[in-house]
Amino acid sequence: MRIRLVAVLAGAGAVVLATAASAAAPTQVDKVQAALDAWLAARAPIEKVTGVAAYISFGAAGPAIEAFAGKVGRDPDAKPVDQDTLYQMGSTSKSFTVATILKLEAAGKLSIDDTLGKWLPEYPAWKDVTIRRLLNMTSGVPNYSETEWMSGVWAREPMRALTLKELADAAYPSAADPLPASKGYHYSNTNYVLAAMVAEKASGKSFTDLVHQLVIEPFGLTSTFYEASAYPAPVIKRLSHGYFENKACTEYQPDCKESWNLPVVGRDVREMSVSWMQSAGGAVSSARDVDRWMRAVFGGKVVPPKQQQEWTELVSIKTGEPIAKVSADDPEGFALGLARKILGPLGAQWFYEGESLGYRTIYVWIADQDLMITVQTNTQPPEGADKLGDAVNALYEIVKKPGPKAASRRRR
Repeated sequence: MRIRLVAVLAGAGAVVLATAASAAAPTQVDKVQAALDAWLAARAPIEKVTGVAAYISFGAAGPAIEAFAGKVGRDPDAKPVDQDTLYQMGSTSKSFTVATILKLEAAGKLSIDDTLGKWLPEYPAWKDVTIRRLLNMTSGVPNYSETEWMSGVWAREPMRALTLKELADAAYPSAADPLPASKGYHYSNTNYVLAAMVAEKASGKSFTDLVHQLVIEPFGLTSTFYEASAYPAPVIKRLSHGYFENKACTEYQPDCKESWNLPVVGRDVREMSVSWMQSAGGAVSSARDVDRWMRAVFGGKVVPPKQQQEWTELVSIKTGEPIAKVSADDPEGFALGLARKILGPLGAQWFYEGESLGYRTIYVWIADQDLMITVQTNTQPPEGADKLGDAVNALYEIVKKPGPKAASRRRR
């Protein structure tokens, strides 16, 4: 279960980062801060969060508003959330894996229509699955992070350094553990583990090195970190504490009365090994860096035009079939590590909410307003309790640009 896309949306001081402050900016900043404070006060008792960070950018070059509320943990002496605080990105960092694969394709190292039979023949049951189908979640490959084995590692071996192969092997069908294959769209973290294994074979480099060389360094992500297992002490020191609070049963417990994950409930996962996530969602970042990276992605600055088109080609979450766009009849689509959905009054937008064992990171990209909103917090909450999208909605109502009529009146 955990590290997934969560389909959502239907204190400390705020900081204005602007090239020029307008007369209205202080009022807007105050409203942003009040909205974050209100969300935290309402949701902390339910979602067990202690703090929240937000970054709102009005164009790639600014201005921007950065705001924080609450503390980094439950200790009475925990410090306030601030610009230095980091959160796990969860599945929002699946975009790092896609960028790596598409950059390797652009360099002639592979094609996203190559099969696993070509690159990973050790998995014959998946030999006809293409890299494209891994990245758009239509492969049918089971999800290792929903297995009893994975829950056991979390509970009993939280510092274990797992390999990509161990994660993939945990999902491979066997007589002892015949995990069900799926049809159409099915969210599986194993897809992105297999994609990283292909990237390593095609490049001759570790996936960790690829992420640093192709994503973090060239795009100036100075508060973004990726490790295959444990993070170094300086990164942990900046990382908010993160709490697992979800008692729900996993996908592979259909008649469950007690979740395999119950021993992990209430645990602070801050120092736990991230080797169970890796290419499926193991990066750590700040809201500001998430904004910088996703603006580069949607701005076409990461890969050439051919790969950019491949990156944004949608399949229907309902059917798994390709679709040109989302619609009222088919409102949710998944591209390559990106999601698009009709988000109520916001209309059809690119967004993603990534969730790990103790953290959530969400962004929404409103292209026609050149507006991006990113919010981070520090729990995986009880099943059905996640309302982080409400924070995004509240912030959007404050910062959205006026409609055509209002803009026309303002010009007169």
